[in-house]
Amino acid sequence: MVKRDLIRNIILAIILTLVLFFIGRFYISTIKISEKNENNFLKANDVLVYNKQEKPKPDDFVVYVIDGKKYISRVIAEGGDTVTSMDDVLYINGLVKPEPYIENLKAAYLAQTNHQVNFTKDFNLQTITKSSKDKIGKGHFLVLNDNRRDEQDSRQFGLIDQSQIKGVLTFKLYPFDAFGFLENQ
Repeated sequence: MVKRDLIRNIILAIILTLVLFFIGRFYISTIKISEKNENNFLKANDVLVYNKQEKPKPDDFVVYVIDGKKYISRVIAEGGDTVTSMDDVLYINGLVKPEPYIENLKAAYLAQTNHQVNFTKDFNLQTITKSSKDKIGKGHFLVLNDNRRDEQDSRQFGLIDQSQIKGVLTFKLYPFDAFGFLENQ
């Protein structure tokens, strides 16, 4: 009887381990936020879950890989969109895109510089892609950091290909007082 229970428990442990391995390998994973990725929604040392199966859409935070290193940014535009940022105003498809999620960071930066320098340097799709493209190609995304002074995003790396995106941040695990689905607006 004891031997049978032991074998059953070992088999159950192996099955559970395999299930957790496959969930982590193909569906979800976790990431810890660094000080560099901090913004109004993500704080240093937060632990978040990202969904590897979810298709990114504008305003989602995504985890993507460049040269083997993981980065986190916000999706601003996707395939078929046109993008221009001029005088701290972001235009998507020729329309002003409201960005309430950066207002606090922008106001603090502008107060510090006495409004002498824009929070977001001017750019357009041609400067990002270094080509004459006027629309983002299918399967590509323009991503920006909420802290626009940190240009380690599409302004440095170019458009992000769907294959480089590892997942969409969806859930905050830690700190426990913020446990729950991630807000991005």
